[in-house]
Order: sequence, then C-alpha cells, then structure tokens
Amino acid sequence: MRVTEAREQTLLLERASTAAYAAYARAGNAASEADALATLGTAMAQRKLWRPALDALRLSLTQKEAAPIRAQYDNLRNEHGFRLLDYAVDSDSASPRVCFQFSEDLQKRADFAPFISMAGNDKPALSADERQLCVEGLKHGERYQIALRAGLPSAVNENLTKAADFNIYVRDRKPFARFTGRAYVLPRTGQQGIPVVSVNTSTVNIQVFRISDRNLIDTVTGSDFQRNLYPYEMERMTEERGIKVWNGEMTITPSLNQDVTTAFPVDETVGALQPGIYAMTVKAKGVPAEEEYGAVPTQWFIVSDLGLTAFSGNDGVHVFVNSLANAAPTGKIEVRLLSRGNEMLATRQTDSSGHVLFEAGLARGQGGLAPAMVTASDGKTDYAFLNLKSPAFDLTDRGVSGRDVPAGLDAFVYAERGVYRSGETVYLTGLLRDGQGKAASGAPLTFVVERPDGVEYRRAVVADQGAGGHSLPVPLNAGVPTGTWRARAFTDPKAPAVGETTFMVEDYVPERIEFDVKAQDKALIPGKPAAFKLDGRYLYGAPAADLSLEGEMAISVAAERPGYAGYTFGVAESDTPATAERETIPEMPSTDEKGHADFNVTLEKAPAGERPMEAKIFIRMAETGGRAVERTLTLPIAPANAMIGVKPLFAGRSIGEGEKAGFDVAFVAVDGKMQARKGLRYELLKLESRYQWYRQGASWEYEAVKSSKRVSDGAIDAAADAPARISLNPEPGRYRIDVKTADAEGPVTSLTFDVGWYADASADTPDLLETSIDKDSYQSGDAVNVTVNARNAGKLTVNVIGDRLLATQTMDVAAPGAAKVKLNVGNDWGTGAYVVATLRRPLDASAKRMPGRAIGLKWF
Repeated sequence: MRVTEAREQTLLLERASTAAYAAYARAGNAASEADALATLGTAMAQRKLWRPALDALRLSLTQKEAAPIRAQYDNLRNEHGFRLLDYAVDSDSASPRVCFQFSEDLQKRADFAPFISMAGNDKPALSADERQLCVEGLKHGERYQIALRAGLPSAVNENLTKAADFNIYVRDRKPFARFTGRAYVLPRTGQQGIPVVSVNTSTVNIQVFRISDRNLIDTVTGSDFQRNLYPYEMERMTEERGIKVWNGEMTITPSLNQDVTTAFPVDETVGALQPGIYAMTVKAKGVPAEEEYGAVPTQWFIVSDLGLTAFSGNDGVHVFVNSLANAAPTGKIEVRLLSRGNEMLATRQTDSSGHVLFEAGLARGQGGLAPAMVTASDGKTDYAFLNLKSPAFDLTDRGVSGRDVPAGLDAFVYAERGVYRSGETVYLTGLLRDGQGKAASGAPLTFVVERPDGVEYRRAVVADQGAGGHSLPVPLNAGVPTGTWRARAFTDPKAPAVGETTFMVEDYVPERIEFDVKAQDKALIPGKPAAFKLDGRYLYGAPAADLSLEGEMAISVAAERPGYAGYTFGVAESDTPATAERETIPEMPSTDEKGHADFNVTLEKAPAGERPMEAKIFIRMAETGGRAVERTLTLPIAPANAMIGVKPLFAGRSIGEGEKAGFDVAFVAVDGKMQARKGLRYELLKLESRYQWYRQGASWEYEAVKSSKRVSDGAIDAAADAPARISLNPEPGRYRIDVKTADAEGPVTSLTFDVGWYADASADTPDLLETSIDKDSYQSGDAVNVTVNARNAGKLTVNVIGDRLLATQTMDVAAPGAAKVKLNVGNDWGTGAYVVATLRRPLDASAKRMPGRAIGLKWF
C-alpha cells in the first residue's frame, strides 16, 4: 500500500470512529446504542487500538446480544484481551518469589487466593501490584507446582480465560558480598568494626585505601565519594590520590542462602588511622566472570568521635562540634575552613559550647576561593570533615518555604496591575527595606525594564521618595512587542538585582457580551434535573440572540456547607475524591431572540464519600467571530444522609498552650436544617507517632506507626435551635476530636488540631522532631516557650535563625517526653525567625545503637 493510501485509510478510520461515537451519543434506544458501539469497536480494531475496541464491543453486547459481534469480541479478546504474558523468579533476594505479569492491571482489592494453587500449600502468600501478581515465601533450592486458574479478575472487566500450570525451580543465591549502608562516620567509642554482609561464600577479598587530608577536597566534592568504585578507579586512586593500606582475605562461616554479617576489625588490621578518608572494597570469591569488571561494593569511612553541624548565613559559617559518644559539645577542637581550591581560609578553635564562627568575609569567596569543606581535629588522632558543597539538609518537609533570605537591602517591586496594552503607562513601585524589614531611606534605586526579547527598554535612577518608596512611570508606545516584560531594581547596577517583577503586554480583545445565569434550586439533588435560567445581552444594549451555549460540570469537596460557616463535616482522611475532571453538559440550547435560555443540569448519581460535595457549573456563551465569555455557578450537592458538623471556636487549627479548646456541634439534616439529636458521643484523642525499622533487601527501611490515646470523652445533646458546646483543656500536643452518633452506621465527623503552634510539616520520618511554640507572634523582649516532644534522651540544642544565627541554647534531655526551652526575643531579630531544634542521641555501645539526631522547626 502506498503512503498516500495508508494516510487516507487512517483518516477514514478516524472519521468512522468519530461518527460512530457521535451516533452512540445521540442514540435514543438500546438497540441503536449497541449498533453504534459495534461499529466503533470495529473501527478501533482496524486502527489496532485493542483496548478501546474490546471495551466498545463488550458494551455493545451488554445492550444487545448479537452472534456476529459476540464472535468478533471473543476472537479479539483471545488475541488481545486480558491474558498472562510471562513470569519471572526472583531468586537473588533473601525471600524469593515468583511473579506473573499480565497484559492489563489486576482488579484492586480483589481476593486472588481462589485463582492460585500451589502443591503442598493451601494458602500461599500473595501480593498484587498493577499488572503483577506474586507468590511470596518461596525457598531456595526447592521446586514448586503452581497453577493459575481461569477467572482471575482484571481491572478492565475481563477475566483470565485459560488456566496455566507451572513447574518452578528456585535456584540457590549467587555468591556476593556487600556493606550495610552509606554512612561514612564510624564512632571511635564502642566501634565493633565494619559489618560485611555475604551470601554463599566462605571467603571475601578486602582492600582498604586511604586518601590523605591534604588531597581530600577533590574526592569529597567530586563524584567518587560515597559510591561504589570500579576496578580501574581503584587503580587510579592508588596512582594519583591515595595509597592502599591493606589487602587481604577474611574468612566467613557461611549459611546456605542466608545473609551472614561479619565485622571487619578496622583497628586490628589497618592500625592507627591517619587524618583523611578511607575506602574499603569487598568482593566474594566465586563471583561469575562476567561480573568481575563491574562496580565493587565500597564503604567510605572515617573513625571519629567528632560530629559536625554547619549553618551558613549572612553572618558567615557557624560550625558546631559534638561528641558522638555522649552528644556533648566538644571544646578546644581545631576547625579549619578549606576552599574549593584546597586553600586553608582560616583556622578557629571551638569554645566550651562546641561552636566556632567563620566570618562573612571568609564565606564570600568565588571560584577556587569559595568555601568547600570544614575539617575538625583534636590535634592527636581524632579527625572529621564536613562537605559544604553537598546539598544542605532539606527542611521543606518540616514547614520551611518562601524565597531565600536576601543579603543586605531588599526591594519589593510591583506594578499596579498585571496586563497592559500598547499605548498605556505602567506604574512601577519599589519599596526598599533592610534585613530587619525597616525602610531604607535615602538610597536611590535603578530601574531596568526589559522587553520580552531581553532588550533593555528603559533605565532610570529614582531617588528615595519617602520611607524607602520609589515610583517610576513607564509609557508604552504603540509599537511595543507583546509578551512578558521584566522590571528589575538595583542599588548597584554592577551587583545582582535586589528586586524584580513581571507584567504582560497583550493586544487582547475586549468582551462584547454579558450574561447572567441563575439556578432555580438551592441544591443539586442526584437523579433530579436542576433548572437554570440565562439572560444575555451585548454591552451596547441589544439582546444576545441566537448565540450557542456550552456547559461543563465538575464535582469536588466543598469547603463548607451553606449556612454553616466554619463547620467541618465528615472525615477528612476518607476516600472522598478531592476534585474531578470537567464533564460536558449535554444538549445545551441556544439563546432565543431575547437573549434568554432555559436548560437543565442533571447529576446522574450521588458522588461517593462522607464529606460535603459541591458541583461547579461552567457556562460559556460565544458570539460569532468573537471571544467566548464564561460564568461559573457553584451549587451544593444534597447529601444522602444527615451529617454532624463540628466548628472550632478558635482561629485556624491551633491554640496556645493553656488555652481552652472549644467546639460547637450541630446535627444537620439532608435539607440543611439543624435538628435536635440526643446522645451524641465525642472522643478527644492524642495523636502520637513512632517509627520501627526493618530490613528490606539490601537496605534498612522504616515505617511510621501511628497511635492515638483517648484523653477524654463524653455525651452531648444537640438542639434544633442551637449547637451543643464542648469545652476541653488539653496539654500541648496534636489531637483529633471525633463526634458520632450511638448508631454504628451513623455519621462521624473528625477534626484535628494542635495545642501549641507547630510547623506545617509533611515529613513522616524518624528524624522529625515535633517542635511547637506557645504563641504565633511575639514582640521584642517577649519570652518564646519552645516545647519539644523528645522520643529519646540526649542533648537538645535550640537555635534561632533568621538571616543569621540569632541565639542558641543547649540543655540535657534526661528521658523521653516533653522538653521545654525558654528564649527571649531580641531587638535585632527582625520581622520573623525560625526556631530550629536539634536533639542528638548519643552512642549506646551496650545496645549496639548508633548515634542519631532529629530536627524540627517553627517559624514565628
């Protein structure tokens, strides 16, 4: 077939599919729908769109059974429908399994046990994920008879048509060796050696390399650090950057197919460790030849008791040194600041709090003089380093947001609106402030306005016009280009901009029509048409006659129910969808000669979920040759059952420490009217999180264990003319209040809140430290009471950080529980700051628990 003929055939098939779908949409009875769907399925099959073709034919058969269509559907399903594709045996993991791969997604939440049989096991462990079904819990070196039965369900309304039997052998694991993690700082006290994990080998070969501290900068800031090395990279390391300090074999007592952990005694084999970093590689004997040239498992390490933390701000680089053994601050430690070019920029000694500051001038170097690393040494055998070029600890999941703190002056630049046309005048305003948020008076601003193509359109120096304010009119001539324009403000034209903004220049077409649309019903009742009236007109007065209308509807969770501002209904964590795509409203009319139109909108079925829902109705009117105008109406969807509303009698979702937590409770009927209801029950639950670690393959994983403890409960009676009132006095922490009826199937409403102001954190990790303050705002001289929910004993350090380190305080936490720290707001703290709390957990050699730390923060 020639190219032109193929293109013509493709075009005709696409048109046939469109025509068939249009016929289906306009069909008035089931028989016509079935014929249109059959035609659509045939066209889709000829286009080799197998899944749409199968779906269309299946729907056609549900409307009308026809032997030719049934035969076509069965043939197409056998060739391209839901079927088993392949299977694979995972025998290299500690817990082998066999996984079957299918052509379509499996049915969610289905019970697949009746469709899988395994000889000798009545209830094999199964796991399903999208298109994969796995049989878990197999054993190495054994053979299994597994059968897949017909009828196994899929997510596309098709079942497996053919059964299949499999004879599966799980071989023994390949010999290999690895390390347990990537952490490179090993504690000097209680150090048990570097653990080596091996499988099915009795001997491993180990090499240890050392890179001197004088040649450390390129390795630490480069791409080699903390990754596995290839054999040629180890050779290059010994030739160019370091030396091999040990090479030998370690004997292992293997256990067939089991992970065996053996500690490699670093102190005994390598001897006294010199300043620098070490790289240790391990390789199991018996590794296949094709794997000889692959990356070798590598453990980078130093052995030290010095834990380093660094903060960088406008005042320089702050370094804190703490002991890994007891988490205490370590004084009289020599700390060096090294540049990217391996120059020693400065040397300082820590004070009694383990703190040292490298001034701002040392931190402003560029290129080879940019700060890259800090090293710490006790002058004897202890040595540690910290890479300043690695990514900083990401605190966005703990509530940090916004732009970076500016260094020096900062300008807020804006235009009075966002869109202009050629010939108009843009009025730019710049407000110049210092780091404390105070007006910077007397300093001129240079405004630079750039066109969308980057060409400078205007440059002007504007003197201070009072309180750090600067205003500049920018006339746009008739020929200016359209697009996004940019305006920048400079205090020094040779330095970076201190503020900028953008605005649009467009030749937009103004609206020429206007219409009003009103709903005749107060709520949208599922299954019942809702009537709407529309009146349109041209802006010059004539009615908008004979204009077409288009409509769409989207279902989403409502922020509140009408007449119940501030109330929460239902459970926020339920499966209620947050939003939905727009659906076209069918059979929209055109306006009559008076610009009037009546139409109905029907919600076929009630949306799932326990929360209030609403429907957004989008109506568009388009004039001939002009732009369309859209209006939006929002209607609540009438719930199927009565609901309980809970309204907090405080702003937001937080109250201060020691304040009362009050709630109004209303029982609301389907029609939206408050009803009397006796015997409502409430429970106040304190929410707590802890974390448990488990081994997954070659790495350690964790899972959050959420728990709740009932603090108080009681019964209340809601009246028809006034809500019931709940008054509580909870301690600082995170809480959830549940209100429900005595009926097990009755409505439930849950609401979470905090006592004490917590950060808006999304992190759910073991290193999250829950931190709160007693108020949300303070004045200079006020006391900030910081509460930390410590999960373990250790050293707690609270830092106040703005554009620089403002204050620091350290205390001991003797046991898990709430720890409190009091700070006084300084006069130079500016308009806001972060409280950053760090809890350091010391080494516990007897329990074989490594040092750790958790971080939390709160802005005020």
